[in-house]
Amino acid sequence: MSINSPDPKPRNEFEELHISVQNIGGISAGEMAISPGVTLLSGENASNKSSFLRGLAAVLGGPVPPIKSDANNGTVSLQTADEEYVLNVSNRDGDPVVTDANQASDQRDLCELFVALGERNPIRRRILTDGDLYELLMRPVDTAEIEAEIERLSTRKDELDDRLAELDRMEDRLPTLRTRANTVQDKIDGIETQLREKRDEIDRRETETEEHDVFDDLKEKRSEHETVRNRIQTQRDAVRSLENEREDVLEQRKQLGPADSSADVDSIETEIEQLHHQKQQVTTTINALSPIVEMNNQLLDDQQEIPAEMKADEVVAELDPTSRSITCWTCGNTVEREEIAEQVRVVQEILQEKRHQRETITDRIESLEEDKRQLERQRDERERLEQKEHSIEAEIERREVQLSDLREQQSSLDDEIQSLQADAEAIDGRDDELIDCYNEVSSLEYERGQLESELNELEQELERLEAELAKRDELEAERDSVATNLQEQRDRIETLERDLVTTFNESMQQVLDRLAYENIERVWIERLTGSDGSPTETDFELHVVRSSESGTAYEDTIESLSKSEREVIGLVVAFAGYLVHDVESELPVIVIDAIEMLDADRIRGLLDYFNRHAAHVVAAVLPEEAAELDETYPTVSTSSFTVVS
Repeated sequence: MSINSPDPKPRNEFEELHISVQNIGGISAGEMAISPGVTLLSGENASNKSSFLRGLAAVLGGPVPPIKSDANNGTVSLQTADEEYVLNVSNRDGDPVVTDANQASDQRDLCELFVALGERNPIRRRILTDGDLYELLMRPVDTAEIEAEIERLSTRKDELDDRLAELDRMEDRLPTLRTRANTVQDKIDGIETQLREKRDEIDRRETETEEHDVFDDLKEKRSEHETVRNRIQTQRDAVRSLENEREDVLEQRKQLGPADSSADVDSIETEIEQLHHQKQQVTTTINALSPIVEMNNQLLDDQQEIPAEMKADEVVAELDPTSRSITCWTCGNTVEREEIAEQVRVVQEILQEKRHQRETITDRIESLEEDKRQLERQRDERERLEQKEHSIEAEIERREVQLSDLREQQSSLDDEIQSLQADAEAIDGRDDELIDCYNEVSSLEYERGQLESELNELEQELERLEAELAKRDELEAERDSVATNLQEQRDRIETLERDLVTTFNESMQQVLDRLAYENIERVWIERLTGSDGSPTETDFELHVVRSSESGTAYEDTIESLSKSEREVIGLVVAFAGYLVHDVESELPVIVIDAIEMLDADRIRGLLDYFNRHAAHVVAAVLPEEAAELDETYPTVSTSSFTVVS
């Protein structure tokens, strides 16, 4: 089992957990197996129950435990079927500090507030002093982060609303544009019909006239003119398609960010090179210190193999091995064993620090190399898109040149047609009707050209609007998602507050019923909000309702409760946080200490209630309670711990 597995097993399938501590509190060595469900740790007062459970809470992710007074280092390990978690602690200037840690969770607040429910638990202590509960229960919630997310989502929602409003305006324009395009197309179709009729009339009249040369040339030039006009339209369509493709490429380049990756890559390579140099220096130091530590540890540990010139002859040294004097193999001076041990410890700390420093450097190198690969991929993609853009622009330029040539050719044909028409009109008035037909064809072709240009612009605008409107479903889906997330973020804090209040009130009533506190009718929390309803104005007020001998209910104060009653309330408040913050998904363990003020029946009721929601419940009890509960729960005695060094 992984303690913080994202896919936890069913509660009845959690396996045993094995905990061992060394040099923690007053314990030299102690170990314990925790079965699924409730496990008791039994011992008299001052028998190191609390020390052991503080060690367990620490390896789970809680506060640093105390080190044994005559030791410099302490260790706690937690072993599951899948993982082993270890916490190493050293004494530094009289205070315990973590020197190496692989804890079950990095969520210290969750563990300190809702898992480690000993007498040092902040919530239990706050209840005893009738202090403010809101800050403690809401501490795991990053309200600043939530407010920043609300601001981000609000801005995005406004942007999407503006975009959708713009699409509405575009959609309103579509009917007018489509009607105009249809009208223009109808006009073009009408002109095409007139052109066919006029051309047929021209063909008929040309067969009747004796002067065919001018009219044949004019007909041929008009045919050429029509061909050139079609080619111009084809080139226009091609250029428009290429311009749309170029816009797509530019959008892709924009999404890749600024094109300064080369400088960034160079900077990263420089930093990587420097880090490799630092790592090599640290590795050299580690390689130099490791043999020194190993040799000294071997000499200090192997008392029977110390060379004769290193052994002391004093009787006192035989009674106190730490005071033995030996000849230092590095400087030749005679020093006490304890002094060398202390120096070795210092070197070990330096060695450990250097190893940690090397690991940090290695992690940084790996991170930078990944950043470098990402920048290089972006650079390659940007170069590919730049090449594609250049290729498209070259193609557009080529087609624009062709368009220019075709327009010149069209203009030249216009001149030739006008000249031929003039020649036709100069024929001694013969077949004036034929000339009029040619003039009408010329006017119709000009009008058709104007209409086709207008239709082309209308179709481009319609394509643009329809392409934008095609994004509506995606934008509306994003807007709905953003609006939902925004509301969830706005409701998140209030929901947590209400859940905490409801969960505590329900749990407290159930626990009161189980523990049979006859003169307490109800203990409940009221959520109080300020005028603006902001989290900074919210408070949790604890109420106690008692009943008199006559059965009359009245509200009392927390100070009037006994210590055991206040301790129970503190445990239930912390347990409500355990449930609402879903701590079980991170740490399916609850550690309970300092409940000696409760009798065995009430301890059983409390533990059974906790066990309904946590896979493992570990509780410290006195031997007399353990004797009454050992048939219900597995029990481990502190007598199995080694206390004397």
